[in-house]
Amino acid sequence: MDIEARLARLEARNTKLTVICGVLATLCMALGTTFAVAGPDATQPGVIHAKGLVIDDANGHPRILIGAPFPDVPGRIRHDERSMAMLFLDEQGHDRLTVGQAMTPQIKGKVPAQFHRIGDSVGVTIHDLDGNERGGMAWLSNGRGAIAFDYPERDAIGMYVDDKDRSATFVLENPDVSVGDRSLLELTARGKGGELRLFDGAGKVRTRWSLTEGRIDATKP
Repeated sequence: MDIEARLARLEARNTKLTVICGVLATLCMALGTTFAVAGPDATQPGVIHAKGLVIDDANGHPRILIGAPFPDVPGRIRHDERSMAMLFLDEQGHDRLTVGQAMTPQIKGKVPAQFHRIGDSVGVTIHDLDGNERGGMAWLSNGRGAIAFDYPERDAIGMYVDDKDRSATFVLENPDVSVGDRSLLELTARGKGGELRLFDGAGKVRTRWSLTEGRIDATKP
């Protein structure tokens, strides 16, 4: 490579560095102004108070929303509900991950009008590529902890811990759509024993194994 070509490359790099330094300087001044206006005071040094935060990607799409509740932005597909959480969006505006207070789930592209959770929950909610709720981990206000993953239209696998009766349960839902929202298998640990139950498509118990005081009983109704 000749000297002129090298000088041209150096000049191009110098131009890029100049632009980058200018951008960084502008950001520093903006942050300084923010701190001066809404920044620390004598009672809470280093604390910034804000109603919400929106983080955009390089193309200007909102990708992370934070607030209590998080802000409503045009780039998000859902506008029916917000919560005290940090919400991650994909480039198209679908909800993909919620960390914090759970919202009414979107199921197969729709948010049920009469849907009711058994308790207010805080945790991590996972959404699929279309924004439908497909699983997560949470603690509920009724004293139950839950980890679950869903079929597109209903529960699939669930693990629950209940403070009220001090039990732990694993539930495997029937995969057949025609059967509906019915368990295929339930395994519960409670007290000094536990129980395993298998169900048929009608929801009737077909096999039950129970452990009580070290004794195992098996029944087939």
